[in-house]
Amino acid sequence: MQPEDILQFADTLASGFSRYSLFQWVCGKQYDAAKMRLFWKVLIASFADRAICIADSKEVNSVLVYIRPKTKEPSVVEYLKVGGLTMLWKLGIRSIFRLLRIEYRVQQVAKRYRGENDGYIQAFATRLDKQGQNYGKPLIKALLHYLDLTGEGCYLETFKLENVGLYEHFSFQLKGRDAISSGNLTLYAMSLVRELRKNNQTHE
Repeated sequence: MQPEDILQFADTLASGFSRYSLFQWVCGKQYDAAKMRLFWKVLIASFADRAICIADSKEVNSVLVYIRPKTKEPSVVEYLKVGGLTMLWKLGIRSIFRLLRIEYRVQQVAKRYRGENDGYIQAFATRLDKQGQNYGKPLIKALLHYLDLTGEGCYLETFKLENVGLYEHFSFQLKGRDAISSGNLTLYAMSLVRELRKNNQTHE
């Protein structure tokens, strides 16, 4: 990925998640698009070439960030190398602390439900002004095609109940839910197994 690609992806994610309760809580009383744009920029850049990013077009109305199974998570040091003091100053200690608290809970839930051969949807969002116009579904279909070729499973979590039905439409299964007292949030853990398709390819 080129730096300009990362900036576009980050901008789309910041717009797409602007009404997402998790990130509203992270920002405090009011969602801060600039803060979240920086957060996504640092996160995507930290994964560098370890992430697969799918966009709908050069305009990047919708973007999906997928992490392959057994990919090493960036360390705190790597995040700091990418974000530096700018991240600490612009995000603020309170927002960073809230992000770390949520990340800890997310990892604990993933240990229960994420399989060894599961990749991970790090982020998936459509720009706010493009939502409901089917920009995102082709990205999910593209990911499913990729999973068919590799035989990888896929794990994700969402904090929006209405998203559960969307993912179930694409054969993801709800594995569990976890109430998070911080921010009055509920995390929904979902996974997809592509073993049947993989086995069919093996016999072809």
